Amino acid sequence: MKNEDKTDRYDLLENGSILSVFKNHKTRFLFHLPAVLLLVLVVFAGFFGIQNSNKSLATISIWVIWWSLLIISLALFGRIWCLICPFGAAGDWVQHQTLYKKVNDTFSLNRRWPAKFRNLSFAAIFFLIITWADFQFNLVNSPMYTAYFIVALLGLIVIISIIFERRSFCRYVCPITGLIGLYSMFAPFELRAKEKETCKICKEKYCISGNENGYACPVFEYPGTMEKNANCILCTECVKTCHRNNISFNLRSFAGDLFTLTKTRMDEALFILMLLGVTIFQTLIMIRPWAGFTRDLMIYTGAGYDTIRFILFITAAILPVLIYSTAIAISKLFIQKIIFKDLFTSYAYSIIPLGLMMHLSHNIRHLLEEGAGIIPVLSDPFGFGWDLFGTSGYMPSPLLDINNILLIQLLLMLIGLVFSVSVGKNISKRTFYGKDSAYIPVLIFVLIFFVFNLWVLGQPIMHKH
Repeated sequence: MKNEDKTDRYDLLENGSILSVFKNHKTRFLFHLPAVLLLVLVVFAGFFGIQNSNKSLATISIWVIWWSLLIISLALFGRIWCLICPFGAAGDWVQHQTLYKKVNDTFSLNRRWPAKFRNLSFAAIFFLIITWADFQFNLVNSPMYTAYFIVALLGLIVIISIIFERRSFCRYVCPITGLIGLYSMFAPFELRAKEKETCKICKEKYCISGNENGYACPVFEYPGTMEKNANCILCTECVKTCHRNNISFNLRSFAGDLFTLTKTRMDEALFILMLLGVTIFQTLIMIRPWAGFTRDLMIYTGAGYDTIRFILFITAAILPVLIYSTAIAISKLFIQKIIFKDLFTSYAYSIIPLGLMMHLSHNIRHLLEEGAGIIPVLSDPFGFGWDLFGTSGYMPSPLLDINNILLIQLLLMLIGLVFSVSVGKNISKRTFYGKDSAYIPVLIFVLIFFVFNLWVLGQPIMHKH
């Protein structure tokens, strides 16, 4: 779809009230402040509160409520979390040494991030390390470890903000930037240039250099060429700086980016596949057959449990890449004019809807079965014996029974499958001369993971909390 064709877009910035919110310097601060205050409470609860994960604000609010709502928000609103994120706020406040006013000087060495690492490599490694730390140290079950993790992450972002320019951490290091960026391509919202031709003739390009009205894009995006949600953190700075009023915030159909994408990247394709495997692994380790499977492996190999789990974790992250590579190699037989890399990267984006719905299905169960645990915790967030809202004695129960939860998971998975197949066929039509036969091996890959994940979701699980 060309940039000028807006028949399926509705620009929310045409509304004066919404536009004024986007242009107001205090907007981000008003989103940041409550998130920062909540993070302070979470850290306090982790260090000084009760160390029972079922009764701690630190564990319930972060690993059950926040993480589940984050995945839901990505599907519905894109990278809206980045507008709220207290970690990003910490980096901004340190660099600018002000809460919301526009300043010219920054407290930073403003070094450029190394060119060879301007990709998702650091983010992918960081994501895998944190995921493994959760398995190894039972992070989600320890309020104190959760607090240490938050403080360490805050320390890291402050250090990187002092050394490197803008939000280098958010763009290249944040452990969830790859996850939220890729999943946000499914969301029905986008921030884009209204007319790309206007950007071409604009000599000032304040969106990438900044002016008295706002900062240059913190994550080094240029609206004039941006065609996906992967990196835009919805900070609204380009809305403030664009003197030609050429920025739109559009309501569109779901998966809009995936149906129109023309530029693909290998680091994103690999992250999509890695995420697919890790998501399944996170569910696998919670089902009851897992204990017997790992016990048998320990007996047959003589290896310890931690060693077996680590090997299986790495295998889960790599296996989708290997299976997908085989599928692409077969696809190459149907369309020899296209090089392997182009086939690999292009079709990988068709997997995003299925991967997102797999992730959402996993977390929706946690939210519906464990989310009510926040009710007594809100009355006694630190385990000091308080009863602020009269709910400290409330006995949490699942919000829905297991059959209804499984039905929701099935519907989510079917939505993911339908969108993935539609995007895959669209890629064949737009990019590969309409040869649907080239998509058949990728379709089989998608169906394999769809069926396997349905089986995993249907197994009885052992909750982490």
